[in-house]
Amino acid sequence: MKAPLKLYSFAPFDRAARVRWTALELGLPLEEVALSYGGGDHKEAAYRAKNPFGQVPLVETAQGCMIESVAICQYLAEQHPQAGLVPALDSPLRASWLSWLFFCASDLDARGFQVMNYTLLRPDAERRATAVSLVSRALAVVDAHMAEREFLVGDTFMLPDIVMGHELVLLSLCKALDGDTYPNLVRYRDRLGTRAAAQASGLFAVLDRA
Repeated sequence: MKAPLKLYSFAPFDRAARVRWTALELGLPLEEVALSYGGGDHKEAAYRAKNPFGQVPLVETAQGCMIESVAICQYLAEQHPQAGLVPALDSPLRASWLSWLFFCASDLDARGFQVMNYTLLRPDAERRATAVSLVSRALAVVDAHMAEREFLVGDTFMLPDIVMGHELVLLSLCKALDGDTYPNLVRYRDRLGTRAAAQASGLFAVLDRA
């Protein structure tokens, strides 16, 4: 039996959720270490020795420690190509796969974080409104993209769907995603949430709080 992947996280919906969901899709055993953000566990010397940035997620693998959630997810998916989360290097889907993966990990994530920051972490109605306006421009494009699609790339579930699904759940938690404005994205989010690994990850349970 493979040694479990040790995953450090703060909460069920933080960026570690992407890694948890990916690992579950791949059938990998997990050992999760919950850190207390308020308690400052991430500032302790022992944790800083593993991740000098003091952030989550962090995973410990046989090859050493890894940080950055999407990098971890891509690494795991490429280690288990038979699961179909990553296309082959010569696949015609590869360019689109990479484009969507990094759009979710960079542009959309940055905009979404500002919404979460000014909604949940440092509530500020004016700054939240600006953040929602900025993310809405991107969401409108993705909603149109999903009008006649089940998944972001091709016709199968892959890694970009996990990263996008995580972002959509967070925006829903922050009440920045609704079915009237983004009907295709809400249907897509709910479809992703029916997957066994998505449910087991605990991420979609936060929608009960939205």
